[in-house]
Amino acid sequence: MDRYSRQELYRNIGKAGQKKISESTVSVVGMGALGTVAAELLARAGVGNLILIDRDFIELNNLQRQSLFDESDIGKLKAETAAEKLRKINAEVKITAKNIDMTFENISGIGNPDIILGCTDNMESRFLLNDYALKNKIPFVYGGAVSDRGYVFNVVHGGACLRCIFKGSTEETCDTVGVLNANTAAVAAIMSNEAIKIILGKDYEKNLVRIDFWKNDFSKIKVAQNKDCPACTGKYEYLSGERKSSLVRMCEKGSYQIRGRKKDLAAVEKNLKKLGEVKMFNGLLHFGSITLFEDGRALVKAENETEARKIYDRIIGN
Repeated sequence: MDRYSRQELYRNIGKAGQKKISESTVSVVGMGALGTVAAELLARAGVGNLILIDRDFIELNNLQRQSLFDESDIGKLKAETAAEKLRKINAEVKITAKNIDMTFENISGIGNPDIILGCTDNMESRFLLNDYALKNKIPFVYGGAVSDRGYVFNVVHGGACLRCIFKGSTEETCDTVGVLNANTAAVAAIMSNEAIKIILGKDYEKNLVRIDFWKNDFSKIKVAQNKDCPACTGKYEYLSGERKSSLVRMCEKGSYQIRGRKKDLAAVEKNLKKLGEVKMFNGLLHFGSITLFEDGRALVKAENETEARKIYDRIIGN
């Protein structure tokens, strides 16, 4: 029996549709609660090429909702680990893992896929993807989930974009109000389904989909293109670096990412060993409240942004 036989029996796919799916390339940015589920669904559906992008490593509290990971993966890089798991699920799919912090300087690493799935957890990276997708005329499926609420929206050239809808960051995060794993799974499922529709050239959802998962309430909100939207008028403020931030508050409680210069981890390890225990594996250096990446990024556990910067400057320096 063919691997995709049940999928090919579905009236909107068939063998011709399955061929389109197998020839498609999808970039999934963010391998957390949304990205792991969406990437798994797309791999099982037979998407020919998957590009997985994430900057983070796996922590214990990720396991509540990030379905590709288990306890043995704690401390490993998310993108590489997800790629390993997906290759075991479907060896026919070409999977590329990129362990990078996506910025305006390296976003071209996404390439020119057929679709981008935005599964990140902060508005700066979402707006950056929005700019890149609009400029390069690549369909972009946005998803967000917090607490019991979720959102999905398709950004396609000629229609409304994320900056037509959202003006900035939200006060609520999974750190402050939590998140249901069934909610993130539902949002990711809708995202992957919209991606399949776009790959097949079928009608996709034009409205903003809103979920109140606790109440089983699914609604659609009509969105019009904003004539004053910077991105829709060709002003890509995030893609140009004009709106770049050097410090990002992460979804996890008391965790901040600081972008620094590229480091020689061996040299840093040598210096820090004079101060205490240093652990280094999988291209990561752990020391106290800091985790340092080879590209210069650091994740700092701190009470606030000011304290995070002080810790970084004291231990790592400029």
